[in-house]
Amino acid sequence: MTIASIRRHLPALGLILLLACSVRIVWISFVRPDPTDGRFDDTVWYRGAAHFLSLGEGYVNPFTGTPTAGWPPGYPAFLGGVFKLFGEGTWQTSGANVALAAATIAVVYAIGALLFERRTAIIAAAALAVWPGQVYFSSLTLSEPLFTFLFALCVLLLLLVPGVGAWRGAVVLAFGLAVAAATLTRGQAVVLLPLAAVAWRMSGASWREALGWGFVTSVVLALALTPWVIRNERLLGSPVIISTNVGANLWFGHHEGATGRMDPFDPPRADRALAQPAYEVESDKKAMRKGLAYIVTHPIDEIRLSGAKVRALYEADSTALDWNSRYSDEFYGPPSVAAWLRGLANGYWFAALVLAGAGLAASRTHLRGAIGVLPLTVLAWTAMHILFFGDSRFHYPIVFTFALLGARGLVVLVEAVRRPEASLDRRYAAA
Repeated sequence: MTIASIRRHLPALGLILLLACSVRIVWISFVRPDPTDGRFDDTVWYRGAAHFLSLGEGYVNPFTGTPTAGWPPGYPAFLGGVFKLFGEGTWQTSGANVALAAATIAVVYAIGALLFERRTAIIAAAALAVWPGQVYFSSLTLSEPLFTFLFALCVLLLLLVPGVGAWRGAVVLAFGLAVAAATLTRGQAVVLLPLAAVAWRMSGASWREALGWGFVTSVVLALALTPWVIRNERLLGSPVIISTNVGANLWFGHHEGATGRMDPFDPPRADRALAQPAYEVESDKKAMRKGLAYIVTHPIDEIRLSGAKVRALYEADSTALDWNSRYSDEFYGPPSVAAWLRGLANGYWFAALVLAGAGLAASRTHLRGAIGVLPLTVLAWTAMHILFFGDSRFHYPIVFTFALLGARGLVVLVEAVRRPEASLDRRYAAA
């Protein structure tokens, strides 16, 4: 993708970004959930933690006022910065989400142009611009929009590394910093380290080169995490690397009676006599020990749970509706409105999956190259969540991979209609 080709792309990309912003602004004009409306979920934590950060009081538990690592600090810090600059409220949060969505679509457009060509890039970006399950998240105080932008940016940077020549060192450094930012937002981003090494080898680099670039990335990540770890040792009395909810999340997926999903059981807790933040740290360790013990002692059950987690991860794309409404269909007016919105999101999702399957089949002879990073990302992300538990919310950050493969599938299918006599490989090349 040359500078000249990028310039040719800008008008189409600009229209797509305008569409993406317009759709989301319409949504948040009518759907405005407020974390201060009495609900008790992740949005309350994020809003409260960001509030204290914006006031310069540090990362503290919004319910106890004590130092915390209950969730990774990336999104609260980002949202705290938004509050500091623009004021605190739901409009500021949603506005940041709209900006992040636009930035993500621009990155996905670049990935599509890099891996395929202009038509596929346009269709993938346009699909994300109006993707119902993505639009519904724009009104929520959740980390998904920020994390998805960072994750997609990491994928773009890792794809650029093998071919940038003299700029390779700078791009590897940028990739490492992007991985660090993503990891401090959602710990699952560490999956990018092995993913990158394999992707670089698939793109033509030697294993020595791929592992060398991976080592540099790991060093950058470690250096970026060091201040957070030191802070946790100083304020929490434990060198927490990412957050203190890792143990509970592991336990939810591995315990007696586990379903493979978030369930109503409370994870193991430390002695209630402990004061915060020691109680938070020890509860995390206890849940981690019990979850790991269950994995070791129930290997057969783990097979059943793995299947349940994969199903939960991909079975629907309408979960943001429930987060917006607190599981009340009346939030949207007559229940028929919620049913229509849910059907729209899930219908779009399953149609995209079918087209992504077609795109994957059409690309099968190219999967050993850079294009293979797309299905590889899906596999790595799925494996990460088998380790914990499944929820349809968790596939949000990799929807862009399905958009790219689905766009490719649509382009090749259209080409098949136009040129039915051509072989699949010729259609792929023409597309």
